[in-house]
Amino acid sequence: MKYVHLLFLILVSTILLSSCSASRLLSSWNDNSLGKKVTIDPILVIGVAKHDETKRRIYEDTFVDSLQAVGTKAMASYTLSKSQIAPTETALREVIRKSSARTVLITHMVSSNEKGFLQPSSRIMGTNSYSNYRLFRYYPYIYGSVSAPSSYISTTKVILETSLYDIETEKLIWTARTESIDPVMTRKYYQQLIDIFLDDLTDKKIL
Repeated sequence: MKYVHLLFLILVSTILLSSCSASRLLSSWNDNSLGKKVTIDPILVIGVAKHDETKRRIYEDTFVDSLQAVGTKAMASYTLSKSQIAPTETALREVIRKSSARTVLITHMVSSNEKGFLQPSSRIMGTNSYSNYRLFRYYPYIYGSVSAPSSYISTTKVILETSLYDIETEKLIWTARTESIDPVMTRKYYQQLIDIFLDDLTDKKIL
């Protein structure tokens, strides 16, 4: 029985680990009136990261590298503005002027929510599994399971939105949202997100 119990714990741990930092596409939209593939490069990549210049630079660099890898010209906004671009039209226009970009791609965090739940004892119970247990063995076993300590588990859900705008018309070309569970803000995580965005841009025939 101890061996079965151990296998169960390993299985649960594997599932929990595999779910960490999992990301998926929640939704996407593009302007169908554009018809055929539009010319979008050079692209100015802007990451909006509150009070974290390092994360902003890593994200922008990763997105620029990924775009260039598929033959699309792009540049990171931090190379034109050392600090986060001020939230004004004047500040944004000044950076765009320096870039000579045709489109602007902006990523920001929509929400970050942490939820917790109580994980009960991991013992597997049921008379079908332990039909060889007689009454006076069964009762102490289930009592021990009920009395076993539970654990508190918390997960964080992060939703990001990336939008591509045409500079000349100021119209939205494409936008998409992703959802990530327990993300670790590293270049590997950013690459995972960017790959999702690029796949959708390709499917929509924008790239």
